[in-house]
Amino acid sequence: MRPVQKITVNNKGGYVFNFSVQWLGSDGKWNTTEWNSGNYPVAQSRTTPPLEEIGVPDDALAVTPYGHAVAGTSGQGTPFVAIAPNGQIATYDAVGTTFIGFAINLIE
Repeated sequence: MRPVQKITVNNKGGYVFNFSVQWLGSDGKWNTTEWNSGNYPVAQSRTTPPLEEIGVPDDALAVTPYGHAVAGTSGQGTPFVAIAPNGQIATYDAVGTTFIGFAINLIE
């Protein structure tokens, strides 16, 4: 998994979008941050603050954006990334429509 400090999601879908961040704990359970990007339209993007500042622990086994097409589908980004205080940003594209082809894909 690629180690990163922040996550960006580009809204390339046919919907208004928002996302939070999820991480997999050592107990095997997914946790979701209270931080949320807020709603934003197609052709815009949002970037998280440093993951450690929004509650993602250093020992998280995996990290991913958890996105929501307003009035539509929700889901995790793939593939997952790892947390590291290295200044790197994982960039994902949210694509598809509210119900057809909705996906959040890592691009860099």
